[in-house]
Amino acid sequence: MIIFFQELILQLFLWLLKLIDGIMSIFSSIAGIVKIDYRGEEVNLLEFIIGDSTVGTIFWCVFLLGMGLCCIFAISAVIKNMVSNNREVSTIVGKFFLSILGTLAMLAVVVLGILISDSLLKLVAEIFEIGNTTKLSNALFNACVGDWINGYSIAEMDISSLSVSDIFGEYNTTFKVFPTSWKCNGMVNPNTFLFLPAMIASVGLGIALLIAIVNLAKRIYEIVILYFVMPVSVSTLSLDDGARFKIWRETFISKIVVAYGTVFSVNVFILILPIISAMKIDGIGSFGNAIYLIVMILGGATVIPAGQTLFARLFGGADDMRVNGGFVRSVWHGTHRAGMMAWGAGALMLHGAVNAGKKIVAHRKHSDNTNNKDGTTGTNGENDSNKYTEEKTVEHKTDEGDKQA
Repeated sequence: MIIFFQELILQLFLWLLKLIDGIMSIFSSIAGIVKIDYRGEEVNLLEFIIGDSTVGTIFWCVFLLGMGLCCIFAISAVIKNMVSNNREVSTIVGKFFLSILGTLAMLAVVVLGILISDSLLKLVAEIFEIGNTTKLSNALFNACVGDWINGYSIAEMDISSLSVSDIFGEYNTTFKVFPTSWKCNGMVNPNTFLFLPAMIASVGLGIALLIAIVNLAKRIYEIVILYFVMPVSVSTLSLDDGARFKIWRETFISKIVVAYGTVFSVNVFILILPIISAMKIDGIGSFGNAIYLIVMILGGATVIPAGQTLFARLFGGADDMRVNGGFVRSVWHGTHRAGMMAWGAGALMLHGAVNAGKKIVAHRKHSDNTNNKDGTTGTNGENDSNKYTEEKTVEHKTDEGDKQA
């Protein structure tokens, strides 16, 4: 029975590793490290969206709107200066033309910034692959193996293409049905495999990667929105001396560099995981070392979404600092509300079942009382009949006694 349970845990672990590989592929595509297929053409996701003709048409429409707003803001600044008289009219007019030229210049800066950013992301990913080409699923599996046997090692295989029987091998049976022990003719020793760290670490890592790719997907939409509103933010230059444009610039830079935090975090985790898994603490036993491995893997997994926060603190604004916490809080509150709704629905169903049971019991009691009343009447009639029979018997015996006398 234990062998069947071990096979079940390993099968679940392999499914989670395949899920992690799929998430990593999505992560690489969204981050811009690898290209995606669009109608038979290999394109970079963000570059293709920014260079799309429809997106370009919308941008130029917003650009014309920004030029109109630029004129309105310049006139408002002149009127405001007539009251306060704290600036020269020539300064306001100069900033008006500067905002028009600045919008065109910023268009080139934004496009070049996106191209350079994607190229640097690819370079960073290639740098971390030097001497470390192990996939994340293979690294996590190797951390939970325990002992390789029969000359196998992680460098020779792809875990996602293996089955449970390939990894653990066969087992001895009783009556050709009930398993008794492992034959240890597979790739891994089943008796030293870390089942608990494998399940906890794979679930924790999967959740961390999901949070990271959701934030990266959110970053794509936010960059497109910032690209659209750029002419509007520059148009206020003559009115507020570039205060709105400064906020836009800092926000745009933070959204660009957030991807670097995730790429660095994932690659650092893959780089350090084999080193951590080879370490053991003396004097705490196998269970203590398993807990140590779980803590180190979960700690490294939480760094993956936290890397975005770290880079946002270094280069961006305060909204990105709370991006991961806000998502986790949203998930927590959503789960809590769903649980409360399920609890309320269950309570209502239980209350309805109790009321229905009470009504059924009351109906049965009423039926029993009615039957008892009918039965009591019959019993009284039988008692009266018996009483009459006994009286007749006593009278008959009395008459016989008188005759004898």
